[in-house]
Amino acid sequence: MPRPTKPKGNDTQRQWREDAESLSYEESLQALDLLLTKLQDDSIPLAELQGGHQRAEIYLNRCEELLNKIEQSVAQLNPDTLERELTENPPRA
Repeated sequence: MPRPTKPKGNDTQRQWREDAESLSYEESLQALDLLLTKLQDDSIPLAELQGGHQRAEIYLNRCEELLNKIEQSVAQLNPDTLERELTENPPRA
């Protein structure tokens, strides 16, 4: 019986990105914190360290993406009325 093949690096990273896209900011931050704690273990194998670093970057990018979206929304609020001002280029969802 043939053994199932392990996903290649790009497939794994693509899956990590897809998984991260469904996370909220808080979930991404929590996943990043847990992963960083794990990466600080001196006994972690080098291959796992590299994969963990790549996954941490994905979580960090997700957090930054969500923060940027919120920042754009806040920047469009009228400070006097706290209502959204109409702009020529509304933010993309």
